[in-house]
Amino acid sequence: MATSNNTVVVSRIQNRRGLKQDLPQPLRSGEIGLSTDSRQVFIGGGEIGSTENKVLIFENTDNARQIVDSIANNQIISFSVPHRRYNTSLDGLDGTAKAFTYTGATDVSATNSSRDVFRSTVGAGNVVSIESGAAFDADDLTVVKNGTVLTGNNTASIGNLTTEDYIFSSGTSLANDHTITFKTIPLTSDDIGITYYGNSAIIRALDGASSSDQNIKPSYTGLTNFYNENSIPTFLQIPTDLVLVNATTGTGYIGLQHKHTAVIATSTEDVPGGSLTGLTKLLASRTSEKVTGANFTASGTTIRVAYANANEKYATTANNYNRVYITGGSDAGVDGNAVITAANATHFTFTVSGYSGAASGTLAHTRILEFDISGASSSGNVTTALSTITGIVNNTGNITTGSTITPSWHSLQLLPQYNTATGSQISSSQVYFTHRAAQSSTPLDFTLHEDSGTLGKLKLTPKSYTQEDSVKAKLEVFLYEAMIDPALNVFQAVNTNQEYTSNSTVKAAIGTYSLNTNTEGTEITFNTNEEARNFSTLVNKLYFEYSIYNTPGAGGLGSLTVNSRGLTNVKNNIQLQTAEGAASGLPDVAYDTTETASVPASANTAIKTFDMTAYDTFVIDYTLDFRSGANLYRKVGLLQLTSYDYGSGNPADVVIQDYGTDKALGSVTGNVQFTANVASSVLTLTAISSVNQSCSMKYIVRKWNAPST
Repeated sequence: MATSNNTVVVSRIQNRRGLKQDLPQPLRSGEIGLSTDSRQVFIGGGEIGSTENKVLIFENTDNARQIVDSIANNQIISFSVPHRRYNTSLDGLDGTAKAFTYTGATDVSATNSSRDVFRSTVGAGNVVSIESGAAFDADDLTVVKNGTVLTGNNTASIGNLTTEDYIFSSGTSLANDHTITFKTIPLTSDDIGITYYGNSAIIRALDGASSSDQNIKPSYTGLTNFYNENSIPTFLQIPTDLVLVNATTGTGYIGLQHKHTAVIATSTEDVPGGSLTGLTKLLASRTSEKVTGANFTASGTTIRVAYANANEKYATTANNYNRVYITGGSDAGVDGNAVITAANATHFTFTVSGYSGAASGTLAHTRILEFDISGASSSGNVTTALSTITGIVNNTGNITTGSTITPSWHSLQLLPQYNTATGSQISSSQVYFTHRAAQSSTPLDFTLHEDSGTLGKLKLTPKSYTQEDSVKAKLEVFLYEAMIDPALNVFQAVNTNQEYTSNSTVKAAIGTYSLNTNTEGTEITFNTNEEARNFSTLVNKLYFEYSIYNTPGAGGLGSLTVNSRGLTNVKNNIQLQTAEGAASGLPDVAYDTTETASVPASANTAIKTFDMTAYDTFVIDYTLDFRSGANLYRKVGLLQLTSYDYGSGNPADVVIQDYGTDKALGSVTGNVQFTANVASSVLTLTAISSVNQSCSMKYIVRKWNAPST
């Protein structure tokens, strides 16, 4: 026994760890979390109810704010569901009331007088759960008090409640009372949210009641679920973890991936099984390249079109824009696809079989991108053609030689299908064609053209594909229809900042939402921690998704290197200073991360804004960089700025000093200077560039107040 007292027991403590995108928002007070991919360490800085949990800070990832804004505008649809909130004394939180009664036409709370619990358009007797088809009860609600979810009971009396926190009753019409009675009297300081639908109901509206039931609401076939209503293939369905309802406020988000915002063509049915024969060319044209009002002259069946530098756009060589799409001409007889027979610096020509129309006129023309999918070319022109087409998806696959070809193809991808039971991918016999992810925020319209029956064999429809063919556009229309349907009560409002549908009625009914970003562009404030957490979760997941689409392209998110730090983090997740992050208190201080900005060529650009009500003096260390081969621009410098107000009736002004040195090499000319101004207590730092190339800027900021009082 004495020996046991001398035994040394060594225990190992491991803290929370994982990918940055999975970091809890927020960590619990004092909880440590290690992001294994970004090599950052965080500690939870306060309780769940802390106001700082309502605030997201931008990570110092390149262009974090700009990317968040782009995702918010294009890839997130905000909505609200039926909800009642009690969070002020004006709501009846007097510290004595235990029961609270309202109707479906009662305002959400005294702090939001513009929103009713249920829409006034909900028809008589339709204030019922879409999941049960009966009046709402405690099982259909999510009740949250101060961020904590409560449990309810449908049948007990208040005196008989044991583990539950409340009882609830309601009717089926807008005029019926809804009553919630709490076991414990709420305090005047409590924040109570009563939300009628959660994630499962929104997913039901998208996917139906079950695999065998297309209905959103039992026995109601007026509007079936989104996927069935619009024939959305499995591949294009929205992952369920991108659907989030905020129970504290009755708002929610649907996050959309690149494939949901892309203009996309998919097989209308299964491609015939086995190998395919007789495939020739996949022909696509970009709507953005259309030239309108071009003059033409006809000599017999030969059509000559005047065009500047036509030899750069058209050729007679295969896979080098040797076809043209003619449409919208003054003579419809020239419309259609044609082979270029000649091209030079002033014109190109093509032949129309049996043409006997006007001798001259105008037309619109677009070059056709030609993808050879008849088999791998020994000359390599298939790969070359694809790799040089900006904006069209560039995928490689297993192409056989000869006339027989099996999936997948160079210019196409298979439509991934999944086993609903296991989630594992299964074989598919459908294909899709789309543009690169680089075009995510500016979807690329295109047209597919038939060539010897190739599209027909692939079950692709020859037509012009626009934003209307994107999942987002179809979803906007569906959400509008669900919102106005008197038999459905799911969506109280729908908001998106960039409509993809062109339907004017839908666009007028769908609202917008804004991000409450502070003046300096460093923080976003939300109504509750739940809203902040869910928004951060979505933007980070959607951002990290781009790692698989990271093909250089012409702008857009797909041309960015995805940074493992992500985009946003709850402010109460306090980052610990480590040698991996930024050295602190050492004689040699290294900064692995900085703030960043882009400085376009030959333009004036606002770099950063500062809230002068917080600080008035700033010292900024910076570098500017452009490099391409032997061409270079580099500048390093220090900016000193201080703002002051010199008396009543006089505007505030700013003193700025730039200590810097720069170098331009090769074909690069010009330089970058800085200026600053103050307006409405906001200081704006502006870069004035005469450099003939776009430069990247990195900088760090130190700030304080100059006055002693």
